[in-house]
Amino acid sequence: EIKLDKLLKLVDSLRKLRRKYNDEIHNTEIKTFEELIESLFELRIEKVLEGNKLNDSFDKQFLSVLNTMKTIYISFLSGKYYTLNDKILCKVVSPFMRKGVLLLPGDIVLLPIHEVLALITSGYITPIEVI
Repeated sequence: EIKLDKLLKLVDSLRKLRRKYNDEIHNTEIKTFEELIESLFELRIEKVLEGNKLNDSFDKQFLSVLNTMKTIYISFLSGKYYTLNDKILCKVVSPFMRKGVLLLPGDIVLLPIHEVLALITSGYITPIEVI
């Protein structure tokens, strides 16, 4: 388990390192840290895809987005949503502006997949499921 406070200290150290130095040795050091962090990210993604619980991990918010993407992916490809080409029929659950139009809770809207991902994650919409 990685504690958030310890992680934030490391992040702060790396930020200071980036600002203070700009030479080959330090750039290589930063690149190595980035590669380690990428490996950690891939490991965490594998755990989410395997269905492991997120609990109170430091990266719970990042991984919950991936879990949402996984659910939408499976539901879209398995015909769980009403669709038209690459768009999904959704119900608005929280007000938001789209292309100059205020959408209100209860409104029905047909949205492209990339917008659906962003708006579900933000809590503005929910896809309408086939009954």
